[in-house]
Amino acid sequence: MALEMFDLSGKVAVVTGGCSGLGVAFSEALAEAGADIVIGDIMVGTPSCDEACATIQKFGTKVLPAKCDVTSPESADNLMATTIKEFGRVDILINSAGLFGENQKVADMDPSNWDKVMAVDLKGTFLCCRAAAKEMIKQNGGRIINIASASSFKALPGMAAYATAKSGILMLTKTLALELVRYNVQVNTLSPGYFITPLNKDFFETEAGKRMVSNWPPRRPGNLDELKGIIIYLSSPASSFITGQNIVIDGGQWL
Repeated sequence: MALEMFDLSGKVAVVTGGCSGLGVAFSEALAEAGADIVIGDIMVGTPSCDEACATIQKFGTKVLPAKCDVTSPESADNLMATTIKEFGRVDILINSAGLFGENQKVADMDPSNWDKVMAVDLKGTFLCCRAAAKEMIKQNGGRIINIASASSFKALPGMAAYATAKSGILMLTKTLALELVRYNVQVNTLSPGYFITPLNKDFFETEAGKRMVSNWPPRRPGNLDELKGIIIYLSSPASSFITGQNIVIDGGQWL
């Protein structure tokens, strides 16, 4: 009985930013738990996204790549419309699309860098939440998991745009959770620390990367597989009475 609470068979999950990084791990985890996957990503059609889709298909579930620019209201709405047209419902939304932007201190920051990060990380999350919420209200159920960051809790020089956007996601999550709780929709935030991805793997193997890691309590970054259990939990019936919460998964890096 307990294991059945984590079964996502027959569910439909939309994962933004699912062609790379953390989004790939989230998509794989949900597919392995039985969910059909819609990947919403501006990189749809590229070799890396084709590879991600092929990996997901190995779990025996359906995968639909749908090109999406999360900064566009029309594109976010079309992503949900495409999902409904193909599968008839949307049960899970993982807002994983995001970018770091340039490392710039506030006094020296180009305003365009601020705007770019806010548009993808915060506005993009809002637009996809908005589009999914409309459908989840109609069907009286759903799960939304927004991806913030452990950077939401610790000030780092040069990271003002990214940290501010991710901090904004925390309050967006709480507000949306309150608005949707009576429709049986749970909205939560996952805040990862540093995890090894294709983009940062080489850095962690350099001397500078090794020095940085040596200062962390766990003495290592996380592996993407270590994100899979928590994303399944937040997407499944096992978390049906949890909403408006933020879960930090950083191996104690910020302790």
